[in-house]
Amino acid sequence: MKLKRKIYRNLNKNKHIIQLLKNVIMICLIVLAGAIAVLAVEYNDPNSVIKDFFDAIWWSLVTITTVGYGDLVPITFWGRIIGIIFIFLGFTIFSIFTAFIASSFIDKKIKERKGLNKITEKNHILICGWNNSAKKILDYISRLDPAEIPNIALVNELDEGDFSSLQNHYPDLQIKFIIGDFTNQEILLKANIKDAKHIILLFDESKANSTPSDERTIIAAHNIAYMKLKGKISIQLHDEKYLPNIRREKISNVVIYDNLGGNLLGNSTINPAIPDFIQEVLKSTDGKGFKEIPVPSAFVNKPFEELSKFLREERNLIVLGIVSVLPEVSIEEIISDDSSSIDQFIKSQFEQSGKKFETDKVKNRVKLKPEYDYIIQDTDKAIVL
Repeated sequence: MKLKRKIYRNLNKNKHIIQLLKNVIMICLIVLAGAIAVLAVEYNDPNSVIKDFFDAIWWSLVTITTVGYGDLVPITFWGRIIGIIFIFLGFTIFSIFTAFIASSFIDKKIKERKGLNKITEKNHILICGWNNSAKKILDYISRLDPAEIPNIALVNELDEGDFSSLQNHYPDLQIKFIIGDFTNQEILLKANIKDAKHIILLFDESKANSTPSDERTIIAAHNIAYMKLKGKISIQLHDEKYLPNIRREKISNVVIYDNLGGNLLGNSTINPAIPDFIQEVLKSTDGKGFKEIPVPSAFVNKPFEELSKFLREERNLIVLGIVSVLPEVSIEEIISDDSSSIDQFIKSQFEQSGKKFETDKVKNRVKLKPEYDYIIQDTDKAIVL
């Protein structure tokens, strides 16, 4: 019963499938009716070549599709009348059927271009909002090896013409588009946010006749915090004063708009060559740029010096730093079930208040060029060049 309801709901969502099924069923019924009719008038004639039901079905199908092999033909008067009717009927039906198929494809393309189609791709990169940073992201992805290029979905309020220009500018990228406000959960679900491998919330400048603000980004971040997502989330804010408003437990990283560019520009006053070097490293896609790699298990609880030497000599990688990913700690992990009555009282008060126990909100701690005697932890990752 549940399966029947599920099929019915899915069919109702796609009227094209329903219409296609109706057309196919109608053609099958006409073919069947034609086969029965021609067999009825041809069967008793000794000179007829249509002698059984399979011959009749074959003749009916070949005639209605206007293929006309000519291997089986009716020889009686009424058989030929049925044949004439079928020839005109087949021409009409298949003209309509072909037009329907063509219009379905065209309609799909129009909806896709207008950002109205639901996205079914999985493990895609979902970019919500739009500004110059989005183009830089697409530029970087377009330089990747073709086998590594992921599907991309954009959610913003750009014009249809702008999206068409993007598709033309990045012909090697599989870009899908959803038009709408990314603070709306229905729009995000339409973009298949739950199956995205990376969600990027940008400071949005795509909405016409409106002033861009970080509030929309924060609203979107809070909305997706309640979804069961498998992908990581990155946020771009225009002003760092909004950082305290971000729930950090599900956010991989937060980038302040143009902070990197500002720092590079400031650094150039003392070290003019460094900004050029950093930009080249960031643009590199041939394996010579920055990478985040897991630390080999053999080096956990060993000094940083050993890891650095191994990666330099065996993999030709220079370790620039270590990122320590701090695990989240819950109240259950601190207070066990067999603890004292005071601990149990504290635990019950947390549960009654409905508040979530939180530890340090900063999940990632960056150690730039650690001391050689730094001991590698099992939660560490290496940043290499």
